[in-house]
Amino acid sequence: MGAMAGERMVGHVADEEEEQFSDSEAFAKVHAVLDSVRMAPSLVDPNDREQYDYILSVVDPSARFGPDQEALLTTILKALGQAVSRIDPTYHAVLLSNVFQMSIWFFGNDTRTALLKLINNLAAVTDKFLEGCLHMIVSNFVPPDRVLRWLEEPKWDTRKREIHQQLRTCLQKIFEEVPLAPFKLCDILDLTTLRLSDSKAKMNVYVDCMLGLQSGGTGDILSVTLLKRVINLLVDLDVNITWNDLLQEDQSIGIFDMELEDVDDLSLQFYVDDGKDRSSANNKGSNRNNNSAYVEKLDSLMVVVCEHLNSCVHEKSGQKRLLLDYEMFMRIFRTAVLKLHKSKFTQFVMFYACSLDPETWGLRFAVDLADIFLSTYEDPVSRMSAISYLASYLARAKFISSSEVALILIKLVNWCSDYCKVVQERINPLQEILFNPLAHKIYYSACQAVMYILCFRMRQLMDVPPRSFLFDLPLGYILFNGLDPLKVCLPSIVQEFLRQARAARLFHASVASVNENAIDSELSKAFGGTERLDIFFPFDPYLLKESDRFIRPNFVYWSKVKTTYSNCYSEEDNEEEDEEFEDLDAPGTISSFQDHYNVDCSNSDGEEDDLDYSLNKMSITPKNTFNLHMPAKIRPSMSPV
Repeated sequence: MGAMAGERMVGHVADEEEEQFSDSEAFAKVHAVLDSVRMAPSLVDPNDREQYDYILSVVDPSARFGPDQEALLTTILKALGQAVSRIDPTYHAVLLSNVFQMSIWFFGNDTRTALLKLINNLAAVTDKFLEGCLHMIVSNFVPPDRVLRWLEEPKWDTRKREIHQQLRTCLQKIFEEVPLAPFKLCDILDLTTLRLSDSKAKMNVYVDCMLGLQSGGTGDILSVTLLKRVINLLVDLDVNITWNDLLQEDQSIGIFDMELEDVDDLSLQFYVDDGKDRSSANNKGSNRNNNSAYVEKLDSLMVVVCEHLNSCVHEKSGQKRLLLDYEMFMRIFRTAVLKLHKSKFTQFVMFYACSLDPETWGLRFAVDLADIFLSTYEDPVSRMSAISYLASYLARAKFISSSEVALILIKLVNWCSDYCKVVQERINPLQEILFNPLAHKIYYSACQAVMYILCFRMRQLMDVPPRSFLFDLPLGYILFNGLDPLKVCLPSIVQEFLRQARAARLFHASVASVNENAIDSELSKAFGGTERLDIFFPFDPYLLKESDRFIRPNFVYWSKVKTTYSNCYSEEDNEEEDEEFEDLDAPGTISSFQDHYNVDCSNSDGEEDDLDYSLNKMSITPKNTFNLHMPAKIRPSMSPV
């Protein structure tokens, strides 16, 4: 028959389609060709071989298809979809290879549907084609490189959404028919990791498809795998974005002077932590370029993730619910993020998720962090990381109410109180408590957390019923004792806490310090350890430009905090507040600790109230911020006007 015979055979198939005749005859011809080559090559009739080769030339992943050629391909794919029982992995190996390498991104809807139907049917054949089918689907998560640059155009964005939906539907059908398919897909995903050098567009499309699949009811195991891979990718980018540790260069800068507010002041240098010699100008230039790319990729991926989370919100009767598994999310957070102290942005995925469902996710996250800290079964680093997260979260999250903060604060203060009692019971009454920051590091981290929360929330908590709530807490007992937490914790936090406590009439105390505005001290470094957990505040202001819009509305900026000494009220208001506070008794426990602690408990206002505190800014993030070579792709979070 020759090539012309092959063309007539396939052409006849296309003609039948155009005339809308039954496909049965056309499909029968393709089926006959498949059967004719199911034997040793030497036994195949040459005419049958030519027809089979022609089918291979049509089902060619490298070919470019016009309308007629695509119509021909569609017909053959439909025929193959009905003949999967005739397809043999040995005799039809090339055909299968071509099918599995096909990219659906260049085809119209009919061809895509026919191809994915074939993949679906092949996957259902027991123990033969499942792995190849899953590889084919995963490879189509991302379009070919020449398409990536067009994805931002409306036409291609619409096609992207259609294709991802078709891929997810195909996978869902495979999962229903082949129970082991989700496990196989997990293994395949482990082998198809993205590289940090991949383009931003490629990362965005891949993650977008993975998240869509994750929320489509894929089962617990696959859902965990998909979400974990997304979070791990964010983490990998995050930890490669570093900046000069200004904290080691200028010990006179306090936390309360460091919240980023003015773009004109930005000068923090970011570097890629690749172990190269940073004294080299060439390395610095290369690192900055790489770092800028990582920043852009992470920022863009955070937008994709936050948009996905927002799409999972269901609102009913005015209440929002995040339709995702919190327990799964929290497990991934614990394993991938909690103890990763180099992470600067990834943790805000959890922050944003909690802001979408404050009553469930928001409160559970705070309670879980508190439980991790309070659990004696957890290792010290986990407990100290959890309390750092908890303090930063309760200080910064607008969506956590004062009453909820109060309940958790009571737990923390009571734990500190119990700790002090245990320490005192274990020593001889005549013996002084051993001053050892490292030995009591968990206690010091809790004390610092309590003070940090109160720096942001004290004024609000004054209104939590009963009105004597804060005065009833044994703050004096846990802070003024032989363990000396006020000398060990970060000086700027201690000083700000004491200033607000004095203004609120909780007690009148001051602590002598070599440099009260220093961001840390040798004692805080001692309990913070090599991880520097003493200066770990994971929810410091968010610094990525594009994704900042998801975080900003629910984030508390220090410049907007109403402190107990705030001068933004009228004198009449201040007088009313003073009278209100005078009705409450300050704790009487401090005086009993004067023998152990050098503290001024007098009722005089003292000189400290006259100090000029620069409190328009507060953050642990270094003040010198960004290399402006990053064309406005990253900038500091700024408090709302």
